Amino acid sequence: MRGDTHGTGFVLGLIVPLIGFFGYSTFVVTVLRPEMELGFFLRGMIFGIKGNIAPALSLSLLADAALFFWFDHRRMLKAMRGVISAMFVHGVFILVFLVLWGRGFM
Repeated sequence: MRGDTHGTGFVLGLIVPLIGFFGYSTFVVTVLRPEMELGFFLRGMIFGIKGNIAPALSLSLLADAALFFWFDHRRMLKAMRGVISAMFVHGVFILVFLVLWGRGFM
């Protein structure tokens, strides 16, 4: 099948969590907290507090899970492997943040 390569899955597996994270952030500032601005939410609420970064990065992996199941539905096995590889890379970054900033990061 066209596009069924490990590289395609890996690249999309790195991009889709970013899209999912900004989609979540946009949802929060438009539906849940309309009085809050997107910039303040990102700088103050997510990246301004060390304890909020790991859960936000972990939450963005849900978008990768959706991509994985979409590739599964289309029987694109090599792309699925690429998404899994990207999820592992994403997880390593979360672990590096935990090691560098200690227990207060969670």
